[in-house]
Amino acid sequence: MEGNEYLERFIETLRFIAAGPRYDYAAAAQLKPVAARITEDMDRINFAEAAAGNVFSISSGTPLVSLFARQGLATIAFLRGDAEAASQQYVSLSQSAGTFAKLSNDRILGLLARTMGNLDQAVAHFEDALTFCRQAGYRPELAWSCHDYAEMLLESNTGDRAKAAELLEESNSISSELGMRPLVERVA
Repeated sequence: MEGNEYLERFIETLRFIAAGPRYDYAAAAQLKPVAARITEDMDRINFAEAAAGNVFSISSGTPLVSLFARQGLATIAFLRGDAEAASQQYVSLSQSAGTFAKLSNDRILGLLARTMGNLDQAVAHFEDALTFCRQAGYRPELAWSCHDYAEMLLESNTGDRAKAAELLEESNSISSELGMRPLVERVA
């Protein structure tokens, strides 16, 4: 994928930049796990963890830079199914519920709650993500929120298949219109 190629170039340039609590390292920590979620390619997840470690190596990082790195670590916890790491990130990210920093924090909290096995809390976070994204017009993030919520409903056997189907239909409609091919393929 072309986007992944650009991300890899960006990561390679970090070799020439001093590590620390900077936006570039936070962006790598956040974006590589997001790309892994989209492409299902777990390569370089360890790099994203190290980039987040660089952000937190000195306590002088800005709140936004820290939030990007935390979102990356949270996504990694979800991708690995690591309930303990998910719990740690959940505590940190809960303070930023209802915010958007390239990603909906509510959707990420929903993924973390799902990973921890707290499905009622996950539902609440996904509902918050849907409301926030619809009101703000963040359609790509809305499509992913619909997908992730539906996926949880289907995997948890909560019996709410009608809600899951409705969410998948909305995700498919948005992702098809916006040309989000990996998500269209997942929803199908």
